[in-house]
Amino acid sequence: MAPVIGLGVIDDDQMLLDGMAAWLRQVPDLRVLRTARTVSGFLRDSPAAGAGPQVVLLDLNLRDHSAPADNVARLRAEGYRVLMVSAIAESEHVLATIEAGAAGYITKDHDLSALADAARQVAGGAPAITPELAFILSQDRRLARPRLSPQEQAVLGAYARGSTLQAAAQRAGVAYGTARAYLERVKNKYSEAGRPARTKLELAERLREDRIGLDAPGDWE
Repeated sequence: MAPVIGLGVIDDDQMLLDGMAAWLRQVPDLRVLRTARTVSGFLRDSPAAGAGPQVVLLDLNLRDHSAPADNVARLRAEGYRVLMVSAIAESEHVLATIEAGAAGYITKDHDLSALADAARQVAGGAPAITPELAFILSQDRRLARPRLSPQEQAVLGAYARGSTLQAAAQRAGVAYGTARAYLERVKNKYSEAGRPARTKLELAERLREDRIGLDAPGDWE
C-alpha cells in the first residue's frame, strides 16, 4: 500500500478550499491535513516539525496582495514542498515562483488524476513539469539574473544610483569594508551570469534592466 502524502492547501476562496478537500478525499494516498487562506495563517498554525503536510498546494495570486515568489520562499524556509495552482498562467509570476523554489505549476482546469500525479511527483522530490509549465519555461526570454542577497541589493542600489561607496555603506547600515565586499560579490555574480558589470555605469544599467530595489515605477524615469 502506498504511503499517504499529507497535503496543505492555501487559497483565498473558501468554497474552493472546501471543494478541494472533498475532491482529494477520493484519492487514497493523498490526505488534506490543513487549509488556510493566506501563507501567514498557514504558518501561524503550523504543527510540530514532521507532523504536518509534506506538500502545499499554493494559489498563485492571493487577495492579501502577497508576492507569489515571497510566499514560496516562506514555505520553503519552513521545509514544505510547494506545488503552484492557479486559474491563469501568468508567466512572470510563475517563473518567479519556480526560481523561489516551487517544484511545479498546474492550472485549475486539470482533472483530479493530473493534480494527484503532480502532488505525488513533488512529494517524491521530483519537479512537476506540466504542459503549461513546460511552455512557460520554453518561452522564457528574460535576461539571466544573478541571485543577490538583500544586503547586496541595498549596497548596489545606493552605489549605482550615484552614492559613494561610503555613503552606500551607511545607507545599507554596514561597514565600508563590508559594503566593498558586497559590491565585489555583485560584480562577480553578474560576470558569471554573462552580463559583466565592472564599472559604476554598467552596474547602473544592470540595476535598470533588473528593476532591483525600485520603490515605484517612476524611479528610473
